[in-house]
Amino acid sequence: MSQIVNNKFLEVALSQVPRLLGQLNRNPGSKSYGSFDRAYWHYRTNDISSCRYQEAAYTLTLLYVHGFEGNCYHNDEKVLEWVRAALRFTSSIQRPNGSFDEWYINEGSYVGTAFLISALCQVLILLHEQGIDLPEEKLITRVISRAAEFLLGSSEVTVLNQVSGAIFALAAASKVTGNAKFRDKADSLLTHFLSLQNNEGWWSEYGGPDIGYLSLTISYLGKCRELTESHEADDAIVRAIKFLEQFINPDGTAGGEYMARNTEYLIPSRDLPYLSVINPSNLDDRYLCYVLYNWVETGLAIAPHALETLPGEQYFSESKLLRSVNDRYQLFIGSAKGASLRIYSGGKAYYDSGLEIKTGRVTLFTGALDQGNITRFKSGELHVTGSGKPIKEPLMSTPTVILFKKLQLIFGRLSIYQKAIKKFLRPQMISYSGSSPIKFERVIKYSEKEIEITDVLIGEVNESDVRWGSKAAYTAVPSSKYFVPQELTHNILIPQTNVSSEPNKITLTRTFKF
Repeated sequence: MSQIVNNKFLEVALSQVPRLLGQLNRNPGSKSYGSFDRAYWHYRTNDISSCRYQEAAYTLTLLYVHGFEGNCYHNDEKVLEWVRAALRFTSSIQRPNGSFDEWYINEGSYVGTAFLISALCQVLILLHEQGIDLPEEKLITRVISRAAEFLLGSSEVTVLNQVSGAIFALAAASKVTGNAKFRDKADSLLTHFLSLQNNEGWWSEYGGPDIGYLSLTISYLGKCRELTESHEADDAIVRAIKFLEQFINPDGTAGGEYMARNTEYLIPSRDLPYLSVINPSNLDDRYLCYVLYNWVETGLAIAPHALETLPGEQYFSESKLLRSVNDRYQLFIGSAKGASLRIYSGGKAYYDSGLEIKTGRVTLFTGALDQGNITRFKSGELHVTGSGKPIKEPLMSTPTVILFKKLQLIFGRLSIYQKAIKKFLRPQMISYSGSSPIKFERVIKYSEKEIEITDVLIGEVNESDVRWGSKAAYTAVPSSKYFVPQELTHNILIPQTNVSSEPNKITLTRTFKF
């Protein structure tokens, strides 16, 4: 047994392993023995077993191989058998074209395929390094090879964290299969990927930066460097970390609703050994299966470093983000999201993800990601103008689900159809566009001891139909909206508030004194 003791990464990971194993079908006579998708094999409410749940096989492999304080799963033959069952089941859900489905049948998921075979490769590499015989090795090697072939003919340009996973997946697939073309593709893809890094240090997530997904990107780039011994990405990793560290919040979250995709977690890694307040115990079952191994890997390599909020004022002109941090408060603003903001002071927080305006049967909000917002900045003052967007909650109705699944069954195997569906669904589920007759202006003035937020709404709006001060996000980002205690009422900062109305105009002013 190793001498790793009292490592918080490992402690929080171990505490969630029983929950992880509860997701696994451990019935050896079952056709779905080895599936980690409990909604599929146990509740029987899903018609597919989501491929990404199977990444949990790598978590079990790490626990089986590495002995450390409290790890009762080390060298347990039952654990190894469950790893093997998971691998066998994974092979059964691969599509003829080498891809896997994450959300729906015949999806041909780029991210699901890339992230899953990243985990499968790491299982084989780790067991091989330990000299552990795996009867399924040839089977899984074929699975990896076919999946890598799928990635060779696929691409992603909108959600760039997925590309970082594909780079590592292809490099790892080359190591496992011995196929040099996978490594060649990984190398060329990495070079192109690095050229896409924003000057501020981030990669685009639907048009802007997002801290949680940036931490995942850093993790994959670090894995790739370790696997290939290439240092091509070193400078990019440093720039990404420098940007990310500017948006670590005092409550132990990172980013949030003022970022592109609303995530608040940090994926830990050797390059980013931070233990966010959002840890595996906060995650839902789905994401627990996806990412728990990151806490185990990091804990095996390094102890947690302290999260720090760096002092100073900085406006990031390309991402339109503003941070102002001093001894009295911390202020974070996302101008591209209608000046959505967070304020922290004295152990309390204030959230405003944009105004919500009820207009007839539609509710508008000003916090949608919109690079068309007009932003003006000078030190101590930020102006943002734009228009309200209808809140989109495209909840699936039974008739819609039936129609969608019929179309997927009939046409879903066609690559051109898969790409068209993805192109159609993303703006429907995630992106916002267009405008409304309701215009807004938000002016935020801040000094050493005071922050003043003035909102002006222009249009036919009643004062009683306006909501403010909410921590809200309406885009479909599965890895967001995890609860933190800071959201409770007794942890919220209370401003002085004044509201005035005149025809077609409402003015709301909130003042914080520190």
